[in-house]
Amino acid sequence: MNVLQRPREYEFCATMQDYIIDTDVTIRFSVQYGGRTILDEDYVPDGNNQVRIRRLGKFCAMALWGVWPDGEHTLQTTAAGTFTFLINEMQDAQSFVMYSRMQTNKAGDLPAVLSEVNRKVTHPSVTEYASGDRHAGGYILYGTDAEGAEKNKVVQVPGGDNAMLTVDVSYSRVCSLLEVDALQNYKVNFNGGTLEFLVDPTHYGQLWQFRFKNVYDMPEVLTATGGLTVSAADESDTALMWGVERKFGVKVTDEYTANSGVILLQSDYRLWRDMLHAQEVQVKAGENWLPIVITNMKYDRDFRRSNLKTVEFSFRLADGTQSNLMDV
Repeated sequence: MNVLQRPREYEFCATMQDYIIDTDVTIRFSVQYGGRTILDEDYVPDGNNQVRIRRLGKFCAMALWGVWPDGEHTLQTTAAGTFTFLINEMQDAQSFVMYSRMQTNKAGDLPAVLSEVNRKVTHPSVTEYASGDRHAGGYILYGTDAEGAEKNKVVQVPGGDNAMLTVDVSYSRVCSLLEVDALQNYKVNFNGGTLEFLVDPTHYGQLWQFRFKNVYDMPEVLTATGGLTVSAADESDTALMWGVERKFGVKVTDEYTANSGVILLQSDYRLWRDMLHAQEVQVKAGENWLPIVITNMKYDRDFRRSNLKTVEFSFRLADGTQSNLMDV
């Protein structure tokens, strides 16, 4: 028996290498995670005397997930972990696997920032998150104040060496940490990778914030400046009671429509696309984040950099007990 290919030491789920084993006899292949055996199967070689175990990353992904942030720092301990692979009950390899829903060009051994973009637009009054690899023990903030002076601060975060980290990098918090009144832009650096936030100082009538879990199951925030409307609808069941028709099982199906407003960066289109196709999306209503389901979308992108079209989408609240009512 000879192992021709195995997963690398660091992998993303969607780009994880297949196992290819050269053997002329049946083998038993097992996977252990968190001290438990999660896969234990016999594999019979094919006509080329090989066993090929495909899509192993998709299997590992079922054991991993990201969480919504709670506070200024959230260790994403369930979004990545060490998987042990055994052949005939003997350990063959270990791989530190990070969740990814789609293929990525990031290197598994140095993922740095867990986002598909490296710069985005933010606003002074909104929430922002950044997630990344904290092998260096924390992250670094850089900022340019209103006078053009450069500021920076190193923030240490205790915890597991291999844990992914989600950080609250809202404008107000970064200003406080850098001890400035205002910023033109700021950056957060994770282990060599940087996510830059460009501050839009425009005063909008109202901002609507949406947060979603990206392809790495890490939270990101987008802000719609183009307004929000609602169309009332009702799909309640009706029946006759003593000859009078009345509703039974009230079901309110109001649909909200949001417009992104002016888009300032081509890279923002990638974030909007990721949000429109995300598994989990929430809208901020007051101080609460409410889960939603996106039902329709209008996403037309022109790849000419001079033509930036707005994005529009419709959604309803995911929790039926809220009667599709937002606190507005």
